[in-house]
Amino acid sequence: MSKITKKIINSPESCVDDNLRGVVALYPSLKLHPKHRTITIRQDADSKRVAVLGGGGSGHEPFAAGLIGAGMLDGAVAGGVFASPPTGHVLYGIKHLYKNNSGGVLVLLGNYTGDRLNFGKAIEKAKIAGIKVEGMIVGEDVASSQNKTGGRSMCGEVFFYKLCGGLSMKGYDLQAIREMAVEANKNMATLGVCLTACSLPGQPPLFEIASDEMEIGAGVHGEAGIEKRKIGTAKEIVALILDQVTAHLKLKAGARVAVMVNNMGGTSIMEMNIIAAETKDYLDKNRIRAERIFCGHLKTSLEMQGFQICLLHLNDVHGKLWLELLDLPTDALGWTGGIMTIRPEKEGEHSDDVDLQTDGLKMDFGHPLSKIEQNITRKSLQAAADELVKNEDLLNKLDSGCGDGDCGITLKKFAEAVKSYLRTASLEHASKILWDLSEIAETDMGGTSGGIYSLGLAAASQALASEETNDRNAWLTAWKNAMQAISKYGGAESGDRTMLDTLHIAAQTFNQTINSDFKEMLFKIIEASENGAKSTANMVARAGRASYVASGYVRDEDAGARAAAIWIKAVLNTIANNV
Repeated sequence: MSKITKKIINSPESCVDDNLRGVVALYPSLKLHPKHRTITIRQDADSKRVAVLGGGGSGHEPFAAGLIGAGMLDGAVAGGVFASPPTGHVLYGIKHLYKNNSGGVLVLLGNYTGDRLNFGKAIEKAKIAGIKVEGMIVGEDVASSQNKTGGRSMCGEVFFYKLCGGLSMKGYDLQAIREMAVEANKNMATLGVCLTACSLPGQPPLFEIASDEMEIGAGVHGEAGIEKRKIGTAKEIVALILDQVTAHLKLKAGARVAVMVNNMGGTSIMEMNIIAAETKDYLDKNRIRAERIFCGHLKTSLEMQGFQICLLHLNDVHGKLWLELLDLPTDALGWTGGIMTIRPEKEGEHSDDVDLQTDGLKMDFGHPLSKIEQNITRKSLQAAADELVKNEDLLNKLDSGCGDGDCGITLKKFAEAVKSYLRTASLEHASKILWDLSEIAETDMGGTSGGIYSLGLAAASQALASEETNDRNAWLTAWKNAMQAISKYGGAESGDRTMLDTLHIAAQTFNQTINSDFKEMLFKIIEASENGAKSTANMVARAGRASYVASGYVRDEDAGARAAAIWIKAVLNTIANNV
């Protein structure tokens, strides 16, 4: 059994917040909003320009709070270690920046399911509230580029902070900046290797790797790569990486590039200097001109020993502007350091409070439930919550092969919060119940699962709100809307080895049996959901975290699909036994 890795922290639970306190202790020109794990530039007046907001899981320092400063980010939202920040925190960051940046807010997010879901819902909520905001999903990883939703975001995301921050300082509008970012994403590619695994605070290393091996295509969330190889020399490893990166970008002799050599966290400066030299030699040999080489800790993976190389093709159309933006001065500490370390004469105490009591949503709650229907609803939700708690260990075990082994823990949190909700909640309107459950998923679950359930439940709620009845057709419409919302931001569909495989086949059966005997319909849906969960055991993962790792790590049923089958069975059995 692997030993827990030693780390100098106070506790695994407090390490993210302690880290953020350290950032502002070192750089008091930055402002910490502790309740929302958000750091921003101190700002009192409207800049009239576009603000750029970044963020994601912690453990990647200096990304993203360390890249705040004039000419880069205006703010960053931190999640747990390798976990997406919750929707509410992202929404707070958007609202806070919009107060003093009337040009709007551009939200840069990584191409990971949790970030897509949580940042996506925050952006949609902000738009409903009347905020001028756009999102841009960054993804430039070569190793995962064949994934259905595109490559993961790696250190190239830092290039976007510099490019978009520079355009904002030059006065470009929100749409123009986003369009430029979309174009840059097409001209950027990253690939990396690691020699050792990292470990979450209080945990052992995330995977095993022999002393003479390296992982090709390792991610920044501690996940293993797509291939193991025997370790070679620095020259051989750099050539292995750049052969794939230059081929991916279709670079030819005469091309111009900006280079980022990113330290994954545990690689020495001596090694990084050698890697940088070999990178330049390789490009010179292939007559590709490296106009700039940036090297150092930019987007790390805790203490992982390894590195990534990212190339930005400075093409004939945009290259001159991109190079100009990269050369613009910035006082962001993670890029060049500078005057951000100077303490202001008057820091000032201004309210951090942004009105988060309303998200701007205005909706009718639709047709009311009868007293009998309310009673059945309460029993059904209680039964589902009980079953999720009961199956915590099973879901954790299913998740451990390709995720971080916390699916059961996450759903248990949701279940316990639902139980608490049921003790006092009014269950008069189905649409209101689903909306409340969506908010519970957002605040109590967290991570990818919280984003998935929150988005799905919110979409189902809005569908029921516009219905004049609570009949079978209304519920089928709500079910379909939930799946569409999950697919929109999660990027998955039926057949991709996710919870949608359970939901899709169950919805199909619901549709096919909608006019049959009521209890017979319920039991057929239960049977279909069971078959949907079982079918994922033989699927190739094409979306979600399981799709980022080699197929050998993916075994048995998908945890999310099994969880959906568990609560569907509990809810529908309870309904059948009470009608």
